[in-house]
Amino acid sequence: MALNFLNKAKVTKVGADGKRYRSKTQSRTKSAPRTSRRSRSFWLLLAFLALVFLIGGSSRKEIPTLILLRPASVLLAFYAIATTTAEQWRAYRAPLVMMAAIVLITIAHLVPLPPAIWQALAGREIILDVEQLAGQPDIWLPLAMVPLGAWNAFYALFAPIAVFFLAIQLDDRDTFWLLVALTGLALLSGLVGVMQAAGINVQLYAIMSDTPPGLFANRNHQAALLAMLFPMLALIAATGERFGFDGSFLRVLTAALAIAVVPLVFVTGSRMGLLVCVVAILAIPAMQLGLLPTHWLRGGARPKIALGVGVAAVVAALAGIGFAMSRNVAVERLSLINEDLRYSVWEEVLAFLPGYLPWGSGVGSYAEVYQIHEPNRLLSASYSNHVHNDWLEVVLMAGIPGIILLAAAVVMFCVAAWRCRGARGTQSKFNRLGLIMVLVLAIASSVDYPLRTPIMASVFALAVVWSCRPNHAIREVKGREANV
Repeated sequence: MALNFLNKAKVTKVGADGKRYRSKTQSRTKSAPRTSRRSRSFWLLLAFLALVFLIGGSSRKEIPTLILLRPASVLLAFYAIATTTAEQWRAYRAPLVMMAAIVLITIAHLVPLPPAIWQALAGREIILDVEQLAGQPDIWLPLAMVPLGAWNAFYALFAPIAVFFLAIQLDDRDTFWLLVALTGLALLSGLVGVMQAAGINVQLYAIMSDTPPGLFANRNHQAALLAMLFPMLALIAATGERFGFDGSFLRVLTAALAIAVVPLVFVTGSRMGLLVCVVAILAIPAMQLGLLPTHWLRGGARPKIALGVGVAAVVAALAGIGFAMSRNVAVERLSLINEDLRYSVWEEVLAFLPGYLPWGSGVGSYAEVYQIHEPNRLLSASYSNHVHNDWLEVVLMAGIPGIILLAAAVVMFCVAAWRCRGARGTQSKFNRLGLIMVLVLAIASSVDYPLRTPIMASVFALAVVWSCRPNHAIREVKGREANV
């Protein structure tokens, strides 16, 4: 402190003419680099997310934009891994172990196996018959029944890997601005949906939902992203003042945006979207105040509770008006839930799934495997590209190892929720936001496949980073991440 006092005392000096001049010490202080500038990792991640949102809204492996997205994902993933410090690796050990397990299982499904091994795998009889008819019964084949599908799944992992390793390099301020940027991209998708609903031809993909899907090809994926906007906007309103925003203005702005998102969810026509929106909105008080009800009764929390109840009441009122009008597709489709084709598909998958255990049919093989067992009564002009239940599809393709991975993910979620149950402060709110986003995507995955799109896979990677971000998060970006 004495040294700091002396430095401050030398800020000015008196010249021979009686005028005051700044000393060199002050000049050097003024020319010091500004710490408020964003890091290189932030700008790379922001640019990559923008690219993913613009061209990564479909889960199909034949979309032409993958020619650009896949190489960019691979290059950025290796760069992000190379620039991550040992301290950052240690801080995120649990999700890194899970990520490594997923990558290793995918690679294992691509390794050619001797004939004696792959022929003994359950469900491979049809492949053996084909090879014998072709006169080549002794070739080496991988565990995956559809190798091209497995390769596609392998390359699809690089986008979330790149996002994960870049996100863990960000400090608190960069993380907040990343949340703002992600919110802006999600709102952009909602705006595109409005344009589509208004009749403006914004055809991003050859095959799209008949209701406005925004930047996606599937309306359910759009609805899940819009649902996550509610807790994201709430966290921006709660923490923006710490990062230099006007608190009152920000709260009004985020509340208005949240109210505007409600009709966008109805317009998508997604029944699942209505459910996850309710879950996301109800989870906001837990994100702001903690998961322990005892914190909610303290004096300082009462104004926040009142504000949250007010916003929730307005949102609920708008939802009630939309329901009463009964003119939106999502409400009308609730009456058709018993006629949904996906339930018949689930029954068929559950019937033939045991025939592929314990190792599964192979990563990326669902569409072709389902065609082997598809009953005549379900035949149509279109084909089933996914189970529309990712939990079930993982079990079919990855078998017992897939079940173990899913169980481990559930345990990790519960442990993370327990650790931040009573924590307070900005970082704990980010932890709970990440958990809410993971929960929304887990529910959405029970009736659809959002994580198979590059957009949602990247958003999920961010949610995992935020849910696991330690309270002693790295304050400075070190190593090669110099400010630019």
